Amino acid sequence: DGPHQTMRPLLLLFCYLKVATAFVSASRGSVAPSSTSLAGGYDATIGADPKTPIQFFVLPGNTCPYVQRTHITLNELGLPYDVTEVTGMPKPDWYLKIHPRGKVPAIRVPTADYAVIYESAICNEFLCDYATFRQQKQTLMPMDPFMRARIRLLNDHCDNVFSKTQFTFLMNKDEEKHFECMNQMEEALRMYEDALVESKGPYLLGEDFTIADLHLLPFIQRLTITLKHWKEYELPTDKFPKLVEWVQSCLERDSVKASSMTREKTIEVYSRFVEADYSFGGLNKNK
Repeated sequence: DGPHQTMRPLLLLFCYLKVATAFVSASRGSVAPSSTSLAGGYDATIGADPKTPIQFFVLPGNTCPYVQRTHITLNELGLPYDVTEVTGMPKPDWYLKIHPRGKVPAIRVPTADYAVIYESAICNEFLCDYATFRQQKQTLMPMDPFMRARIRLLNDHCDNVFSKTQFTFLMNKDEEKHFECMNQMEEALRMYEDALVESKGPYLLGEDFTIADLHLLPFIQRLTITLKHWKEYELPTDKFPKLVEWVQSCLERDSVKASSMTREKTIEVYSRFVEADYSFGGLNKNK
């Protein structure tokens, strides 16, 4: 009995240290060892500083284009934030309490009674308004109501028209439909070429990089890599001269570089999607 009584406190101390270490790692955005996982997933925000201005919830490795939109927004605005990675499928219980749909990105503001905002387009507009509220000058979302409407129309086209044609073309395995899918995507891209001609560039609304640019860019960035790799397709400069220039201008921004995957990583990630004939949340219309 004596030796067991001596070992029990040591064992409890060892277990405490293991769990505490996992919580500290989690608050820094890393993944805790599987041996410390709890039912529903550990709460990765435990130990986070309540004075943190913004908590930013993401998937690991800059893999998600929707997350990249908000990542670019935060970097462009220069707002301080902490990153928390959300892992596991289905999403852990602690995260579903933050975002009931379990999607990323989401942001939480501890100093505003832990207010939660989710969906990338809503997050990005909120962040611009938040920066303005803090009397910080920003040009991502202009105050002019016509310009704001223009941004939202361009973004709606990306979400409801272009992205569907992009992923349908990428995932198409019927050779007879190759040019049909390609033409549908190029028709959807025409709106952006026209916008750049009208605005005189270098960005979609003119001189300033705005939410319209960062909303579209993650998808075009992935298009240029994945379609070249699987379809031997590149944006034709004779059809889209302004759009090709726009892509290069955007990729040179520090906010984009900090939020991007490498070409090799992009191909690795999308290889799994292509092999699994992934639906991309219904964007792949081949099914």
